[in-house]
Amino acid sequence: MATPTPGQPNFEFQKLSKTVFLFTPPTTPPANSTDPTTILICQWMGISPKSRSLNTAYNQYRSLYPNSRILSVRSLPEYFSTATASTRRASLKQIISAIDSDPAPEKRLLVHLFSNGGSLSFSDISEIYKQGTGHVLRAKAIIFDSCPGRPTVAEGWAAISTGLPKGILWYLAAAGILLMFGVIAIGRYGLGIPTFLDRVFPKLNDWELVDRRAKRLYIWSDADKVVAARDCREHARLAKLEGVKVSTLEETETAHMTALVKDGERYWSTVEKFWEGSK
Repeated sequence: MATPTPGQPNFEFQKLSKTVFLFTPPTTPPANSTDPTTILICQWMGISPKSRSLNTAYNQYRSLYPNSRILSVRSLPEYFSTATASTRRASLKQIISAIDSDPAPEKRLLVHLFSNGGSLSFSDISEIYKQGTGHVLRAKAIIFDSCPGRPTVAEGWAAISTGLPKGILWYLAAAGILLMFGVIAIGRYGLGIPTFLDRVFPKLNDWELVDRRAKRLYIWSDADKVVAARDCREHARLAKLEGVKVSTLEETETAHMTALVKDGERYWSTVEKFWEGSK
């Protein structure tokens, strides 16, 4: 397996909407190929296109599967604050045609979800696809990296606070966010009203929306302060109880969304072996 490469990818994506981007390789796969024909990457919240981690993922997939299409979906910060479900899904309206435009006679879809942003996007994609086509989006394999989570207030703060402005604006933004968290906590713990991420958690094990036959790889870290390992473990356990074939990769020291770079050789070797076992 190639050593993880963190630099900018030497290929370009076609912009289909403000959140959906498609890379189409210049060559077609050989007839006997068993590589994924499309790789669907659901990004984590607010990640920059120049992110070292995101570009490592692109470069690694291009190295492992040079003839695969890459469909990448952004998760915008406002999706976790002010945006409604209809607003989120409006930017995903091209997703059905993007997925179904795969020209391969035998389509093989590999899905890679990153953090709660990726979980939310895939939940929306699954619902849009089911509503638009009448059937579940078929996938050979799904990777859950640091997701799905049902964050506590502390974990939610850890996720959002890193993107706050500096100086006096930090205090204003922080006050607004903490007020929002307070309202959410009252609703969640006092009134029993689930948050949108609480609702995403079971949707990813809803076989009316997600392909039950797809093999799964869950990746988590005990040192993650944003998405707790306990939630990833629990989701994997519940899927396994439903008969899903589940593999896991457990980290002990890597922070949120860093294993794909900091423990890259082990990470991508596991991904490669997982796909081999999913054929």
